[in-house]
Amino acid sequence: MLKVFSTIVLSSVLLMGCEQNAQANDLQEMDDFHYVAQMAQRDNVPIMIMFTAKWCEFCNQLKREVLNPMIRGGLYDGYAMYMRQVSLDMHSPIKFSETETIQKRQFARMYKADITPTLIFVDSRGLPVAEPIIGVADVQLFGGMIHRSLNQAYENMGNPMRLPAMPEQMRRPLPTP
Repeated sequence: MLKVFSTIVLSSVLLMGCEQNAQANDLQEMDDFHYVAQMAQRDNVPIMIMFTAKWCEFCNQLKREVLNPMIRGGLYDGYAMYMRQVSLDMHSPIKFSETETIQKRQFARMYKADITPTLIFVDSRGLPVAEPIIGVADVQLFGGMIHRSLNQAYENMGNPMRLPAMPEQMRRPLPTP
């Protein structure tokens, strides 16, 4: 009986560890724009910010089917861009600079992100470098829309990297024209 109990406990611990590891590889909350901006500036890549809310079913679908798989694949976050989310139903502030913080709703107002999901692409100064993606028309096409916006951002930032049209074609290193 003790052996069966030990096996059940060990299995539960392993499953919880896998779940926590999967969550660690999911879209992270934007808590420190200043830090992410420093990394983006160093790498000359844009920051993609998704404005979301817990109650937003389209946001959850987008994260589950598109954004989290992009992160877990290792070809995007920290390489092609930095990916973060701003949960509008959370009340914790974002560190915006060395000396100032900003509330998440105010941060969203800065970018006119009043619909969830809204994805914006900004440079290390927080300036938009590509057209935002507002709402979800077709989740299957969303990866290609992100690639199009990233290529627009690279061009506006003077970065020679270019992504292929579709995420399935994504490889490291990214080709330069």
